[in-house]
Amino acid sequence: MKQKTRNSKFFILGLASILLLLLAGQTLAQGTFSATGSMITTRWLHTATLLDNGNILLVGGENSGNWWDRLASAELYDPATGTFTSTGSMSTPREGHTATLLV
Repeated sequence: MKQKTRNSKFFILGLASILLLLLAGQTLAQGTFSATGSMITTRWLHTATLLDNGNILLVGGENSGNWWDRLASAELYDPATGTFTSTGSMSTPREGHTATLLV
């Protein structure tokens, strides 16, 4: 039961990171939330980077609560359509890492 509780907490943290990035591009005066599409791969301890075009790049993380199940995959979230699409993968899986948008 502990594993299930831990997984739920990390899943919520992953969704919260997406929500925060989405709010970064919105004004608080709008005051509305709406459901969106599901991630292709459930993940937590990932990075979520707001790109210049408004999309969000999600990279790495874990999806089972086991350190050996780190992810190398990445996906893009398009807030205009509410969809996630797969994109390239890292050569080495990572979790708990950082990401910085270079301009």
